[in-house]
Amino acid sequence: MHEAPSLRARLFARLVVPLLALLVVSAAVAYYAAFRFANQVYDSWISDTTVALSQLTHAGPQGYVLDLPAAAQHMLASDQRDATYYRVSDLNGGLVAGHQALPLPAHTPIAGVAPACEDAVLDGRPIRVASYRPPGLPVVVQVGETVTKRDVLAFEIIAGMLLPLLALVALGALGVWVGVDDGLRPLTRLAETLRDRSPLDLGPLPESTSPREVRPLVHALNELLGRVDAMVTAQRRFVADAAHQLRTPIAGIKTQSEMALRAQDRRTLEPLLHNVVAGTTRLATLVAQLLSLARVESDATRRAVDTPLDLDAVARAVTSDWIARALERRIDLGYEGPETPTIVLGDPTLMRELIGNLIDNTLKYCPPGSESTVSIRAVNGEAILAIEDNGPGIPEALRDRVFERFYRGPDVTEPGTGLGLSIVREFAREQGGRVVLGSGRDGRGTRVEVHFPVDDGKTRHA
Repeated sequence: MHEAPSLRARLFARLVVPLLALLVVSAAVAYYAAFRFANQVYDSWISDTTVALSQLTHAGPQGYVLDLPAAAQHMLASDQRDATYYRVSDLNGGLVAGHQALPLPAHTPIAGVAPACEDAVLDGRPIRVASYRPPGLPVVVQVGETVTKRDVLAFEIIAGMLLPLLALVALGALGVWVGVDDGLRPLTRLAETLRDRSPLDLGPLPESTSPREVRPLVHALNELLGRVDAMVTAQRRFVADAAHQLRTPIAGIKTQSEMALRAQDRRTLEPLLHNVVAGTTRLATLVAQLLSLARVESDATRRAVDTPLDLDAVARAVTSDWIARALERRIDLGYEGPETPTIVLGDPTLMRELIGNLIDNTLKYCPPGSESTVSIRAVNGEAILAIEDNGPGIPEALRDRVFERFYRGPDVTEPGTGLGLSIVREFAREQGGRVVLGSGRDGRGTRVEVHFPVDDGKTRHA
């Protein structure tokens, strides 16, 4: 896995690259300008020389001749860097005087027009050639020169322009590095603050003293710290409550087991063993419910609730599984479902446990001879899972408290953990539902409704 580049390096690159691009563009412009200037300087010299040679050309007895004094020839050959060539030709290209190898111009010059310069090659070397046709003479005068001086002058101009620019770019890059380092200092201080914090300190970071650009990061960190603090607080409370609740059945099992070991006859031993079995059953139920709550509260194991479920089919199957238990309790457990499937988005395991806890709760607290009905219906875009009984009911003043973990009403004598409705509410919330607690028909008993949004297929494709 490749390590991501540092923010400092990325910012430095983003700011320095334009400087380097500016340097490259400046170098290209300087190169063009320098060679153009060098050509203009030396083109002027060879152009003047063609005009001077044309003035030394005149008609002779056998045609046109170039009367070039020795001093002029010496001057043309005196350049130590570049070689100079000249040629006088008639309009047909015939040589009048000078160097035969000097290339003729691409187009015959117009008489009296200023000399024209062009690039050419002589003996494999690049040269610059000026061509001129004097008025009144049917000849073309050319002067060519190699380009060493031009190159030297151009590179001297480029160096003179680019060296200061390079120095400025280097200073600019240094300034950018220092500026980036200083600009990232708030992030460094933030990292140091987080590093020096105690693991137990989940309080918010100060936002008002942070630079404006860093505040969204600090705000997001504060929100994360708030969620972590809430989760840690809930886990601490959960562990404390669980330890308290587990201590009682474990102590009871231990006590009954010790009494069973001291029992002298079977008549004394048998009820003690029944108490051990009952205590173990309650302990197993409590552990299972605690694990269910721990699973639904854990972000690490939380699953996306996006599975289409037929709520009617799930509720019908779970109700059938509890029929035998209802018969043992002599409670009439029934089911009323719709004629068509009722589709919701949920987790199959959580949904079965939710319905199971609702049924277990009504069977546990309704006296023998009671009636309890599980039903499913769809109303106004919601699927309503309900369980209604004609038992003792829940006083209106306690209907909010029964959702608290481990809470049991003051008049409750049946064994239980006080977790059933807490699990129902948490599982419903995980699947986008809400729980409504009320009275049964004619104000008797209890009716618990869980409302889920009906799945129309749009949610999954959003």
